[in-house]
Amino acid sequence: LSPLIHNYAYQILQFQAEYIAAEVREGEFLGWIRAALTNSTQWMGFSLTMPLKEVVCSPKLRDLINLDSAAEKIQSANTLYYQDEKWQGCSTDVMGFEYLLETREFSEVAIVGAGGTARAAIAALSKMTVPQKMNVKVFRRDDSRDLKLSAVSDKLIIEFVDFAELERQSGFDLLINTVPNDGVSQVASGLKDCKLLLDAVYTPWPTALMSKQYSDGAEVISGLQLLCAQAVPQIRLMTGLDFDSIELYERLLKKVQQEFN
Repeated sequence: LSPLIHNYAYQILQFQAEYIAAEVREGEFLGWIRAALTNSTQWMGFSLTMPLKEVVCSPKLRDLINLDSAAEKIQSANTLYYQDEKWQGCSTDVMGFEYLLETREFSEVAIVGAGGTARAAIAALSKMTVPQKMNVKVFRRDDSRDLKLSAVSDKLIIEFVDFAELERQSGFDLLINTVPNDGVSQVASGLKDCKLLLDAVYTPWPTALMSKQYSDGAEVISGLQLLCAQAVPQIRLMTGLDFDSIELYERLLKKVQQEFN
C-alpha cells in the first residue's frame, strides 16, 4: 500500500516524484542501500519494512546515515531522507503512534509482540503526559528482546508476560497488537473488556482482534490508520513540503480504505 499512499500524496501536493516498491533480501540490504545512498540524485528517501528497519541501524552504515535519538533508542528506523548534506534516519512509526494516541490517557496497557513496532509503541507511550501512571504489559513468546524493550523508556515500568497468558487477561484501556494475524487469532476470542484496540496489522481484513472488538462494541484503531499516520511525516521529510498534516492524513486514509471496501 505504500506506493499507493505516497504517489497519491504526490498527486495531491503536485510534487514531481515517483514512489516505487523494491524487494531487497536481508542479506543483500547493506550492499544495496550503500550503493543507493551514494547516488542521492536518484533517490530522495526510503521507507523500510521489517527486518530492514533494524538492519539499517547497523554500525556498518553510520558513515552514511545519521540516526536521530528516537531511532537510536528503539534500534529501528523505517525512514531515510536527505537533509543537510547527509542521509538521516528516523522512525515515523513512533510519530504515527503519537498522532493516533496523543489526546488519550491510559492506565492499563498491553502490547503484543516484542519487535521494532512494539519498541516504537513504547517510545510513543513514554512521551505521553503521565507515563508514570501507566502499567504496561508486554506479551511475548520468549525473553530474547526484553532488554531492548526495557531500554526504550526509563519512565515506564514494563512487565513482561508469557504470550500464553494473553487470553486470560482482561480490562485493558489499550491493547496494541504488533504481530501477524496468525499469531493472535487463536487467543483473540478470549480477550475481554479491552476499551481500545490499536492493531498494527491490516491483513486479513478485518483481523481476528478487530472482529472481536467489533463484536464487543469496542473501539478500534486499524493498521490502515497507523500506516497513513506514519506515512504523513515520511512524506513531509522526503519532499520538504509544508502542508496540512491532518487533511492529508484523512485523504490518504480514505484512499486506502477504498481498497478494502
